[in-house]
Amino acid sequence: MSEKHLKAGDALPEFGGKLRLFAMRFCPYAERTVLVLNAKNLQYDIVFINLDQKPEWIYNFSPKGTVPALEYEQNKGIFDSNIINVYLDEKYPDVSLQAQDPLRRAQDKMIVEGFTGAQSAYYTAAFNSLALTPNMVETYHKSLEILQKEIESRGTKFLNGDSPGLVDYTLWPFLERFEALPLIGKTEFAIDKSKYEALVTYISAMKNAPAVKAYYLAAETHAKFIESRAKGDPDYNMLDTSAVCCMRPRKKKE
Repeated sequence: MSEKHLKAGDALPEFGGKLRLFAMRFCPYAERTVLVLNAKNLQYDIVFINLDQKPEWIYNFSPKGTVPALEYEQNKGIFDSNIINVYLDEKYPDVSLQAQDPLRRAQDKMIVEGFTGAQSAYYTAAFNSLALTPNMVETYHKSLEILQKEIESRGTKFLNGDSPGLVDYTLWPFLERFEALPLIGKTEFAIDKSKYEALVTYISAMKNAPAVKAYYLAAETHAKFIESRAKGDPDYNMLDTSAVCCMRPRKKKE
């Protein structure tokens, strides 16, 4: 599937009868939904869009023009990764990604909420470095420390257990991008194994999860995109001519 990002004036591709995801290849929020689709072995099409020159039709599926947006039936869409992912998990329950215990689901949501400080620090470091403060770096590492303690206390390979779940797929896209920060000179954001041994082990395990492996981009690639965006000319189509990944895992079902 093409990784070209469609822009204003480009036609909406013909609907193929499958779930269809509107995304941006380097968007961590869109990646969350890609991972859920992959983990649930669902067939889907994906359409990448240029977020600086948005095609007019994206607003039919996402009122603010944000991604991800999911076309669940022709011309019918829902948006926001958290809303989409819970919908997918409940609509297609064969592979359940949420904890069955209500308390554990609440705890998972608190982990995600507690991670927002690290996400905010990432965006500042990557795209507005002049606004970066020591307090943001401290918040970033505090968030990582809390996550590591949770990983250690659960004593399982993934936060969800023996296999990744919704909580893991929600956090992962940012952990994937955090590894790019030292490559753009933000060495204070490095995830040092001497300090984060359990977290580094968890990151390694996530990289090998099939749903992640099918969509993963190396830190060097993320760094290249970050640098292009920071310069005001995001290179959305840098991957269009290379077969870096497949859009779906091998096992499929309707």
